[in-house]
Amino acid sequence: MPSHDFSAVGFVVLDVLCRYAEEMPPPGGATFVEQITMTVAGTAGATAVDCAILGLNGQLVARVGNDDMGEFLRRKIAAYGVNTDLIQIDDTIQTSASMLPIRPDGSRSGFFVPGTTETLTIRPEQFDDVLDAEIIHLGGSGLLTALDGAPSLALLKRARELGRTTVFDLIQATPETIACVKPLLPYIDYFVPSIVEAAAMAGETDPATVARWFKAQGVRSAILTLEGDGVWVDPEEGAPFHLPAHEIDVVDTTGCGDSFTAGIIVGLSKGWSIRQAARFANAVAAKVAMGLGSMGQLSSFEDTIEAMNTWPLRQ
Repeated sequence: MPSHDFSAVGFVVLDVLCRYAEEMPPPGGATFVEQITMTVAGTAGATAVDCAILGLNGQLVARVGNDDMGEFLRRKIAAYGVNTDLIQIDDTIQTSASMLPIRPDGSRSGFFVPGTTETLTIRPEQFDDVLDAEIIHLGGSGLLTALDGAPSLALLKRARELGRTTVFDLIQATPETIACVKPLLPYIDYFVPSIVEAAAMAGETDPATVARWFKAQGVRSAILTLEGDGVWVDPEEGAPFHLPAHEIDVVDTTGCGDSFTAGIIVGLSKGWSIRQAARFANAVAAKVAMGLGSMGQLSSFEDTIEAMNTWPLRQ
């Protein structure tokens, strides 16, 4: 019996965010903003923390630098209740970090140092510790230079051998990203990218067509987040369906996709149908979008269930 509900593997980054900023300050000057914060982020890091906030027991497998930013991330992640024993420390390169000015509509641009994102490695003798969970989430492919390709494929194959449920997301995908992702697809149970990234890889734009394309490559269930338009789900069994997003006042969209994935993982852990898990994931993402940073206003499982059941949906 695995020790954890989930194991999140891959990209973790320190985000420094401010709101609101529409342009760079003048040379030598300053722009006064409403709020600045510093958060755990990343396709594995934020998802792990959000899962813990929602009540799951899990671990994060990632890599940080031997610096103040890495120490902050490890301390903060542990404070949320995520096991950090498998977070690696790199003495030669800095922790991955981003600076994100948030615009009034909640969108963002960023300054990014890949840092330790590119140096995460997992040796075969570590696989069973990394996979000591019911659900394995691999997040960040395309940026995980040392882990992408054959190492990720070997990890997912071992997860399949152990009977684990696999969840997969990536970041900053381009048409070229499909080369390292395509061999992984037959070993992915739940593929949860944004429509923008999925479309870039599939060479299509219609969500139904994109989802079918990925299923044809071996993915069992394709779950495409549609930004403010909700989610398109093409499940392993049954007909595809669309669910609308909640009608909310958006503060910041940072981490919404990562939190949506956390909602899916929570639903799977509880044995819900894929429709119920996607409904819950929409509410998780809405809670995150209402605050600054990857955790936003996400506070508990019970609070999110209430939002799912009471908040209005977009028409």
